[in-house]
Amino acid sequence: MMLLKIAWRNIWRSKTRSAVVIFAIASGLVGGLFASAWMSGMANQRVVNTFSIETAHIQLHHPNFADNFDVKNTITSTEDKLTEISKIEGVKAVTSRLKVSAMAATANKNMGVVIVGINPETEKEVFGLYKKVDSTSGDFFVSKKKNAIVISKALAKELKVKIKSKIVLTFQDYNGKITGAAFKVIGMFKTDNNPWDKMHVFVRDDDLRKVVEIPKGQCHEIDILLNDYEQASVISAEIQKKYPEILSEDWSEIQPYLSFITEYMDIYMGVFMIIILAALGFGIVNTMLMVILERTKELGMLMGIGMNKKRIFLMIMFETILLALVGAFVGEIISMFLINYFGKVGINISSLAEGLESVGYSAISYPMLESYRYLQITILVILTGIVASIYPAIKALKLNPAEAIRTL
Repeated sequence: MMLLKIAWRNIWRSKTRSAVVIFAIASGLVGGLFASAWMSGMANQRVVNTFSIETAHIQLHHPNFADNFDVKNTITSTEDKLTEISKIEGVKAVTSRLKVSAMAATANKNMGVVIVGINPETEKEVFGLYKKVDSTSGDFFVSKKKNAIVISKALAKELKVKIKSKIVLTFQDYNGKITGAAFKVIGMFKTDNNPWDKMHVFVRDDDLRKVVEIPKGQCHEIDILLNDYEQASVISAEIQKKYPEILSEDWSEIQPYLSFITEYMDIYMGVFMIIILAALGFGIVNTMLMVILERTKELGMLMGIGMNKKRIFLMIMFETILLALVGAFVGEIISMFLINYFGKVGINISSLAEGLESVGYSAISYPMLESYRYLQITILVILTGIVASIYPAIKALKLNPAEAIRTL
C-alpha cells in the first residue's frame, strides 16, 4: 500500500506530462471502442434485419426445392406440421409460404421476381416486413381484395408503377403449363437490402394457390421464429429427426455469411484493440524512460538509503499501471457516453445510403457494445501497463546509487 501511495503521488508530480499520457490512452480507447461499437452495431442490425425480413431462424423445404424452385417440390400435410412445430419448446411462431419464380411485366418493363404466397396473419407473427410499409405507401393486405400484391419501392421504380397499378405475373403452374394473372398493387415496402427488395413480391397464399393449382395442404416453405436464435441449430436438428423427408436448415446454413459476420466482428475488435494498445504501450514506455532519466538522482538516493531493487521495480510498475488505468477509466467513461448516445439517436450516413443498401446495410446505424467488452478492455490495459513497465523498471534497476547521485 505504501508503494501504491508513493506511485500515485509520483504520477502527479508532473501534471502536464501525466495528463498528456492519460489523454493519449483515453483518446485511443475512445477511437477503438467507438469504431468497434459502430461496426458491431451495423453487423447486428444486418443480422436482425435478415431474421425479421428474409429468413426467420429456421426454414423447412422439400430437399430438392432449392435446386430450381420446382413448383411440384412441396411440403405435404402443412397444417399438421405447423401445429406440431408450434408446440416444440423454444418455438415462438411459425408460418408457411408458397414460392414461385415468375416474370413481372408492365407496359414499361419486364423483370424476374420470386412470388411469395403468404397467410398475412401468421406471416406477421414471424416476419416484420409489414412494418416496412408506411402509411403513405398503401397497406400490407389489410383489405380483402382478390389478386392484391405488395411490392418494394425499388421494384416499383424499375417497373414504373404506383398504388393501384396492375402487374402481370407469368409463371409455370403445378402441371408444367405456362400461366399467369394480373395483380393490383396495394402496398409498397422498403428494407435496407435493395437487391432483395427488387427480387421479391408478396401475394395472398389463396390467390397464388388457385392460379398455380397447388393442392391444398401443400406449401414450399415453412418458416420458424424462435425465442432464442442461438438455439436454432439444436431445434433444427430436432425437427430434421422428426421429419426426415424434408430439409430443415437453421439461419447459419441458410445465410452462412451471417455467422461469418458475427465471428469477424470479434476478430476485428480483438486485432483493432491490440494494435491500439500496442501503440499506447510504446508511448507509455517512452514516457516512463523520460521519467527515469529525470529522476536518476532521486532513484539513486532511494537506493542509497536502503530501498531494495524489488521495491524500486514495483514502484515503477505501479506508476505505469496506475497511469494506464486512469487513462483507461477516462476513455471507457467517454466511450460509454458516446456509444449509449449514438446507440439511441443513430449515426446517419445518408450520403452513402445507395452503396450501403446495395449490400444490405442501413444508412442509419446504431452503435452497440456488450458490457463485458469493457471488462476485457480493462484487463488488456492492465496487461499493457505491466508489459510497458518492465523495460523502464529494469532500466531503473541498472542505476548505480553512487554514480547516479554524483552525475547530478
